[in-house]
Amino acid sequence: MANLSQDERNIIAKHPLNNSLDYLQVSLRKVEESYKPVFSSHDGAGDSPDQGHPQVISRLLTTLLGHEVAFNLNSKNRNGKIAFELAMLFARVQNGGFNYEHYRALSRLVIEKAPDVDIWNAVFDLITTISRITPPQSRHPFTSLYEQTPWSFNTGGLGDTSELRKQFDEPLKQELLLSLRIDIPDIINAVFRHVPQLDELAGTVFELYLEGDSPLYKEGGGWARWPGSAKEELVLEWLQDIMKRFTASINERGVHAAAHRRIYQGPSIYLGGSPVKRKMDVGIIACHGQSKSEDDGNSENTDASTPNWTQIMVAGELKSNPIEDKQEQAWLDLARYAREVFRSQDRRFVLGFTLCGSMMRLWQFDRSGSSGSFSFDINRDGLKFVHVMLGFYLMNDEQLGLDPTIQQSDSKRYVEITRSDQVERLILTEEIIKQVMIVGRATTCWKAYRDGDGLKEPLIVKDSWQYEERPEEGKLIKEATDKGVRNIARYYHHETVQVGGKNDDTIENVRRGLMKACGRTTFRQRSNEPEAPTLESPEKRVAGQTQSQSHSRKRLSSSAQMALPASNKRSYSSLQSRNSEMPIHNRVHRRVITRDTGKIIQEASSRIAVLNGLIGAINGHESLLDAGILHRDISSGNILLTEEEDDGLLIDFDLAIKLDNVKASGAPNKTGTKVFMSIGALYGEPHSFMHDLESIFWVLLWVCVHWDGPDRARRKVKGFDDWNCKPTTELAKLKIGMMSEGDKFQEEMKQNFSPYCKSLIPCMQELRKAVFPEGKRWLMKDKKLYSQIKAVLEEGKRTSDHIS
Repeated sequence: MANLSQDERNIIAKHPLNNSLDYLQVSLRKVEESYKPVFSSHDGAGDSPDQGHPQVISRLLTTLLGHEVAFNLNSKNRNGKIAFELAMLFARVQNGGFNYEHYRALSRLVIEKAPDVDIWNAVFDLITTISRITPPQSRHPFTSLYEQTPWSFNTGGLGDTSELRKQFDEPLKQELLLSLRIDIPDIINAVFRHVPQLDELAGTVFELYLEGDSPLYKEGGGWARWPGSAKEELVLEWLQDIMKRFTASINERGVHAAAHRRIYQGPSIYLGGSPVKRKMDVGIIACHGQSKSEDDGNSENTDASTPNWTQIMVAGELKSNPIEDKQEQAWLDLARYAREVFRSQDRRFVLGFTLCGSMMRLWQFDRSGSSGSFSFDINRDGLKFVHVMLGFYLMNDEQLGLDPTIQQSDSKRYVEITRSDQVERLILTEEIIKQVMIVGRATTCWKAYRDGDGLKEPLIVKDSWQYEERPEEGKLIKEATDKGVRNIARYYHHETVQVGGKNDDTIENVRRGLMKACGRTTFRQRSNEPEAPTLESPEKRVAGQTQSQSHSRKRLSSSAQMALPASNKRSYSSLQSRNSEMPIHNRVHRRVITRDTGKIIQEASSRIAVLNGLIGAINGHESLLDAGILHRDISSGNILLTEEEDDGLLIDFDLAIKLDNVKASGAPNKTGTKVFMSIGALYGEPHSFMHDLESIFWVLLWVCVHWDGPDRARRKVKGFDDWNCKPTTELAKLKIGMMSEGDKFQEEMKQNFSPYCKSLIPCMQELRKAVFPEGKRWLMKDKKLYSQIKAVLEEGKRTSDHIS
């Protein structure tokens, strides 16, 4: 047992757990009662899938992670606080590294309501135990020269999934949870700071509603027409009415929105523009095709017969119960909508809000995570509500998160680059690849050509958000092109995107430098959590008001503060420092242009064309390796089939490394599509070219299952849909089992291959023999595997079309 110092005991006594773990007792007791020890594996992941209930332990870890003690106790194993250690334990459990035996002592103490000192002692013991577990040793008789960056996964790596909520919500939560920040001070001021006249207009409008015998807003009573039940349909009607009043008031003063917008009401309407059926409760929608006199917030849903995600400017989520403001479901629902906005528009970030009862919270989603304001009661802080809603109405497209570098003129979309000291306009003709996600690289590729080029030489423009620590992809592609590497998209230009005269990144530019290390990381409210008024003074909330307006706000905020016990108030500096062990990692917006174009292999016109694309990608990978570069991210989206369909190109060098670089990049993780990853990569082995060659096998298998021929919709296959959601070690074991016996694999292919691809079964069986000799993984690195795989695929071209 860990020996706690007196200082550590004092910290624990100062920040008691109280009843924060009580909600887990029933679940933990069920786990304990059903637990049956099993033989532990070498990596510590000894529980069978039905034992241990890792999600219950995950909730225990995140609750402890969000507690003040975790941000004050120093780790005994490394520099920093134990909050970082708990975050690593959470990630380990989510990735399949779970054995309940390791967590049992802690779990039983929680069940028994043991003293806080014993519980935190058990946390230290748990951290020490897990740190001593030896990772699985490679079966391969070689030692990697390269430090490894850990893998992470996001919803952009979900391959051919139906995106049903039962399969989709958990990956989305994992994508966002570790970068979540709530209760960010000053986020509302930062978001709306550059909206002209907003402070003055909000104050003027609000003062109007305090006047008269029947004021629309009363101090201490809130909005006169607010539906006390907060039922969804009544709140929607109220929001529509109040926004008409707000906008009419500013229109009378000669102020109009930069574009035509209104409140969107659509809880029963499926929005168009997405392959997934999704509804959204509320938001701000752009009214395309309306004049200012027709719109200005006064029109009804006359153009809502075919609402589209491309029109959504601000996303919103309603809940009738104010308690849900402090729980994750409203945030997760809003995140689902934000992801659809990212899918349908060229966005740098997405703004949104939740309204749970009368508790409102502003949200920003970007490529580094999600950030939320303090919640505030719109009936206690009416001015802030006016400020936020008018802000949404008055913001221009760039302020709302659209990418200003992607422009349009005469129905042509374009970007401009500076190449050889000359400005070039590149006309975007077709979007060919888009990774749909919130947090991550979010790669988007367009076909393009240079404006003024009579031959319209084909180019590919690629935008992505890379970790700033990672080597620039453009430099690697340029080096590979200069060395004559074949079967890759050749270099044309690369740059860091500029917005507002600055390098476009998430921390300094998108987030305005505001959200580096503050805010809490969990929804479950601790007993000493403050409400918004304790951190934002009335003067600070909305600057620039007249004396009478400021006075009104002071009276409202004073009454709000009086409702809080003194013990709930905490300093701003405490909030700033508490997440220093879990920083938000910066991502940089980079643009790379290459000379060659193509299409993804699932858009091929024949089976032979698919095999041509794979052979080309293998040639590109081998040539790249000879040039001293390892790709490390083979997937169906990173292989392009040439327009003539006679060859393939390897693209996307985001994760590529130079073989003479023995140090890890320093990036916190690397993202990949787990369904295409080799078994060894899933187990965390040092990456080799052999892992990439194995990925070619999984790419073809995936294509054969989901692709049913040219111009046909991709199939959704239940057993394979689950691959996206499985922990990495569990997926690795599933793949090992599938490869172990040829006759069983034959049956798998007969049952799951699409009718169009069944003629590729003999090719897949031969490919299995090459990549998994005798049903086992390779034992040594051998470059002969390149030629063996290509020979199998060439034979597949000769025989596969004999069966139509």
